Amino acid sequence: MGPFFVPILIAGLVFSATIASATDASNGGNGPCHGSFDLYEKNPVLCRMLDRTDEEFLRENSVFATMHNLLVGHDWQWEEEEGEFLTTTRKEAQLPVVMAHGMGDSCFNSGMINIGKHTSSLLGNAYVTCIPTGDTKSEDTKNGYFLNMDASVDVFATKIMEDPKLKKGFHAIGFSQGNNVIRGYIARFNTPTVHTFISVNGVNAGEGTVPGCFPDNGLGAHGGENERIVLSLKENFGSICDLLLEQASHRAYTDFAQEHSFQANYWRDPRQKMQESYQKYSQLARWNNEGPDNNNQTFNENYGLTKKFVWIMASLDSMVWPKEGEHWGAPDLNDPFENKILPYNQTQWYISDSFGLKTAQEAGKNVFETFQGDHLQFSMEEFDRWINTYIKQN
Repeated sequence: MGPFFVPILIAGLVFSATIASATDASNGGNGPCHGSFDLYEKNPVLCRMLDRTDEEFLRENSVFATMHNLLVGHDWQWEEEEGEFLTTTRKEAQLPVVMAHGMGDSCFNSGMINIGKHTSSLLGNAYVTCIPTGDTKSEDTKNGYFLNMDASVDVFATKIMEDPKLKKGFHAIGFSQGNNVIRGYIARFNTPTVHTFISVNGVNAGEGTVPGCFPDNGLGAHGGENERIVLSLKENFGSICDLLLEQASHRAYTDFAQEHSFQANYWRDPRQKMQESYQKYSQLARWNNEGPDNNNQTFNENYGLTKKFVWIMASLDSMVWPKEGEHWGAPDLNDPFENKILPYNQTQWYISDSFGLKTAQEAGKNVFETFQGDHLQFSMEEFDRWINTYIKQN
């Protein structure tokens, strides 16, 4: 997952009245900020997080990820709880399946291990693997925060190409932020080719505001398991929500944040005045070919190699705004926090076909699914239907 990068890496910058001292810079860990007062001054929370020990980080992440339902399959009832994180047999008629986990999760967690085994069983013991961006649970989890999108895709692509079982292509399933890794692989490589891409609650169109400041865009407030009030930015703009947005963008749209924060790479401030900064700095903007300086037609060509895209949205998603971005919808730049969210076919990236979404739609490649529930809170029955409908080869 990823949208809660704000409390972790950005919101703390807003509420913290102190700036890291010279002592912090000289006595911190061995991260990229170590010894630099200037970096600590400009990025105090991010630098402190980068300099933390693995044990400290994993302890805090475990609580955070569990609290916000970021660990796929961890609360499902499985026949087995332990085992390898990939299957070892393969039904030759069935293409293998590659999974990518979200923020706070890891391929080495039991939920991801077991959902992979479950998928294999649905497909007649087909080869199913989760591709981590780190070689250990600790590294894989931390990289979900601090290894940027392009670097994560590089690691992912290398591991794909090194696996002989994937050389003829594969299906891919992404969970939340894991979809950014798969989508980046499709845009930048796609050889071996992703035949079918199932995107479960992907932050595909970016994260457009901070938690607690979700506008309802005329669709009504919604919450997760516990009913909560979603603040209207129209009522709160010019106050706390405006402050948080400003600070989030000022922190995310820098070279340092784009290099060291996966979540900063898909922060997409929808305000018109921030589009130049978004297009200049954001890795997502480059993949989308948004802006006058982003025009890589190889992304379009690679995108066209995939035969089917299944975009799955959570109807009550309380972590991605707008949730319609999971279907490639986007805020209306003319009044993003008041106007209704534009459906995918009214967005600029669709109209201009900037990365291939329109071409895919005209070719009948896109499928849009919705389940009733909050972020990643789909049922096993729903998951089984997606596998049997879009991946299983009878």
